[in-house]
Amino acid sequence: NRPAIAFLDPELTFSLPACQTAAGVTDMIAHIMERLFSGEPAVGVTDNIACGLVRAAREAAPKVMENPDDYDARAEIMWVGTLAHNALRDGDWTCRGLEHELSALDTKITHGAGLAVIFPAWMRYVWREHPERFLEFSAQALGIEPIDSDADELDVEVTPEQAIEYAVEATIDELQDFFVSLGMPRALSEFGVTEDDIEKMIPTLIENKGEVFGAFKKLTADDVRAIYRAAL
Repeated sequence: NRPAIAFLDPELTFSLPACQTAAGVTDMIAHIMERLFSGEPAVGVTDNIACGLVRAAREAAPKVMENPDDYDARAEIMWVGTLAHNALRDGDWTCRGLEHELSALDTKITHGAGLAVIFPAWMRYVWREHPERFLEFSAQALGIEPIDSDADELDVEVTPEQAIEYAVEATIDELQDFFVSLGMPRALSEFGVTEDDIEKMIPTLIENKGEVFGAFKKLTADDVRAIYRAAL
């Protein structure tokens, strides 16, 4: 269902618990990244919108965590949420599928909290498929760019490939640290998820998503196992 018009009142979110506020912000950012890392080529306008929304969310979220009644920061987050799931471009949606199985495994796992763990693990697994998309996100959303391999101040020689890897890994670390700073978990073990639980989730994931799925990178059951294990 899509409303014809919506009136959003930030004051109605003042009483939202901190954990749900943090999970909501995480989910918004995940929605944005699902579309940014869609497997489709770069599109300047929508890339700029996506990265700008991530910057806005990262700026406003700490403010509402410190002061839940900050009207302007709450309004910013409501705008981000409104635009995050906007259908401006298609998305990958792999991470949503992986997280849905977590929340089905244990209904106490909030969707956004699960995404805070799953999305970084997925990013580390797939970024080499389209590193240019990650570099775009790194620079525009987080202000991280590959180091200059010819810089005089470097103590060791760094190849261009290593410079890209360092930038992407730093980006994923920065993003995950941000989620954790809001109170989100870093690992599935914090939910009590174990290696044995992974095999419980695979059958329904395949039933829901198919034997091979994903747009940014095609994944199989073995790929999914690797991502879940890396997230433990």
